Amino acid sequence: MKKIAIFVDWDNIRKGVFEYASRFLDLFVDYNKPENFLQFLNAFVESDEEIYRIFVYLSKPVQRLHFGNNIVENRAYERTKQFIETIASQPHIAVRKGKIKFRGYNKDGEPILIQKQVDMLIGLDIAHVSYTRLVDRVLIFSFDTDMIPAMKVARINGLQVVLPSLPDINRIPKDMVYHADLIRERKFKEIFR
Repeated sequence: MKKIAIFVDWDNIRKGVFEYASRFLDLFVDYNKPENFLQFLNAFVESDEEIYRIFVYLSKPVQRLHFGNNIVENRAYERTKQFIETIASQPHIAVRKGKIKFRGYNKDGEPILIQKQVDMLIGLDIAHVSYTRLVDRVLIFSFDTDMIPAMKVARINGLQVVLPSLPDINRIPKDMVYHADLIRERKFKEIFR
């Protein structure tokens, strides 16, 4: 049995996979339902692997959005907050929270909110499990090339790096493929039949 740690950049996956599937594949899967989230992750775990821990990186949702002099309640706030609380209480899951930063307004006058610190938190945790040899493999759910230094650290320390591939949704950046040991391909439509 191989021990595996799973690292999930939730905002990256939510937008790049779930919202994409809803928009372009006509397949709506509610990403705020913990059972859908876990079904998605478990589709990439092999039968010879034992989950050490699932690290989920996200930011606390914004409750109020400011539009000029108006304050608008974020309708998704309660659902997102409930999702975070439910996921955090599941076995083998550790939630790590980044921060949301305001970066001005777009051309429609809507606030631009950017998630910060998440990539750094993921990199630090991958380095920690690598240096301490807590696992044999790391499965990284992020399509962000900022993960490459952490992937290199894992491989240098003898861990196998696994990347999920969803050919019906997107492609893994080529730079990331070069630093992975295994690519696990699944189709989103097959995960959520």
